Amino acid sequence: MRKFVFLLLLLFSFSAPVRGENLPIVIESQKLTYNEKERVAVYIGNVIAQHGKTTLRGDKLTIYFDSSGKEIRKIVVEGNVSVEDPRGRGRCDKLIYYPYQEKVVLVGNAKLVQDKNVLIGDKIVAYRDGRVEVIGQKRKVKTVIFPKESLGGSGKGP
Repeated sequence: MRKFVFLLLLLFSFSAPVRGENLPIVIESQKLTYNEKERVAVYIGNVIAQHGKTTLRGDKLTIYFDSSGKEIRKIVVEGNVSVEDPRGRGRCDKLIYYPYQEKVVLVGNAKLVQDKNVLIGDKIVAYRDGRVEVIGQKRKVKTVIFPKESLGGSGKGP
C-alpha cells in the first residue's frame, strides 16, 4: 500500500515546487472563463495541465482561489481524468485537490498504476502525510501488488 501513497503524492506536485525550483503550472484548453467576483477560473475542452514532468488531463478543470485571488483553495478536474508522471499513472471520473488540507480525492472508477501494481476503488482519498482511504461503493476495492525482487539473489549464478 505504501507504493500507492507515493503515487498519490505525485498528484500533490501540482502545487508544490519540484526539487526546490518554482516551476510554473501550464494549462491549455479550448476555453477559459474567469469570474473575478467569485475568484473562479474554469478551463473547458481537452484540458491539459503540466507541472514539471506531471501531466493532468480532463474535460474540465476548475480552480477556486482564496479571497485575495492569489492562493488556490481547491482544484476540481472532471471528465476522463488522467494523471501521468514518471512514477506512475492514474485515472478517474473526477479529481478534487485541496492544497490547504494537502488532500486529493479521486472519485468514480478510480485507478492508480505503478509498474505492475494496481489500486482500484470507487473513491480514493490520499493525504500528503501518507494516509490513504480507498472506498468501494458500487464494487469492492481491489489491490494487486507485485513484491519487489530481491537484489541479493535467488541463489542462482550469473
